[in-house]
Amino acid sequence: MRTDPDKARWKKIIVFRTDRLGDLVLSFPVVEALKASLPEAQVDLFVNPYTVPVANLQRNVSCVIPEGTPEILDLRTLTRFLKSQQYDLAVHLFPVPRLALATFLAGIPVRVGTMYRYFSPLYNRRIKLHRKKAGMHERDLNLKLLEGIGIPTEGATVGLEIPDRFHREIVDRLAAKGIDASGDAFVVVHPGSGDSSLNWPAEHFGRLGKQLLGRGIPVILTGGDRDRTVVDQARACMDGGGTDLCGELDLEQLAALYSVASLVVSNSTGPLHLADAFGTKVIGMYSPYVSAAPHRWGPYGQPENVFVPDGDLCPRCTRERCEMYNCLSTILPETVLARALELLESQP
Repeated sequence: MRTDPDKARWKKIIVFRTDRLGDLVLSFPVVEALKASLPEAQVDLFVNPYTVPVANLQRNVSCVIPEGTPEILDLRTLTRFLKSQQYDLAVHLFPVPRLALATFLAGIPVRVGTMYRYFSPLYNRRIKLHRKKAGMHERDLNLKLLEGIGIPTEGATVGLEIPDRFHREIVDRLAAKGIDASGDAFVVVHPGSGDSSLNWPAEHFGRLGKQLLGRGIPVILTGGDRDRTVVDQARACMDGGGTDLCGELDLEQLAALYSVASLVVSNSTGPLHLADAFGTKVIGMYSPYVSAAPHRWGPYGQPENVFVPDGDLCPRCTRERCEMYNCLSTILPETVLARALELLESQP
């Protein structure tokens, strides 16, 4: 690994990741690797506003900057802000032309990004990396950018920590529902998603939940306001059973819940990666097309706990035009239940 000659001067660093929650969680090892190699450096995160609460849980982030606030809304004000912060290094994990231009105009001395975008000349450390063709997990692709500038990445973790007050809040909330977070095994079912890939049917989540409840295992349903319909559909198949927390938890509380859960069952979505980051057992439902495949987007810590429909990967999903749509419905709740029970029984 070639060491960048400017590395000793990197005292203030900004990392850009402005897409979704799962993408951000898979970027946290970058922060950990930077701090391990440059312990005196300040590392700031520039993120999508809705992910700010989770970004604030990363133990080595000094400042979280939400994109699009009035103070940095346009290119001129963003450039002025970046210049005023006197960053030494900018790492673009999610390439965005406007952000690449802003760091260039702000005169940040070292600007890291991939080589093959039309705006890549705005970076002065261009890494030879085709994300779509690399056949690597998103976490490892992020770390490749650091390796390209001489930052060691081996052993980089996620570095999420739950403050005591959020832990106490969720433990108390569960106790009020009759669940002892320190002693009872319980399963969280998250049937919604950001619609970046196909979803396991809500009715299948419900049938799974009903069978878990029938075995005396508490089931909690989570989701945001936009997930209300699918959560209601799932719960209807559970005959109204389970504990419905859809729309009741902010992201810090959701993270706290996942950190104490015995198992989280979800589509391929941010909450799955959030649970995996805490070492919680997960089961993920994944689409059989290349851009959504688990080899890139699966739970990094437990790749064995994913379900994908049988057959070859598709180049892309044509959805309703495909005779197999929705192929995820071929994954039966009973099959998932068997794996869930194995994972629950393996825990102390």
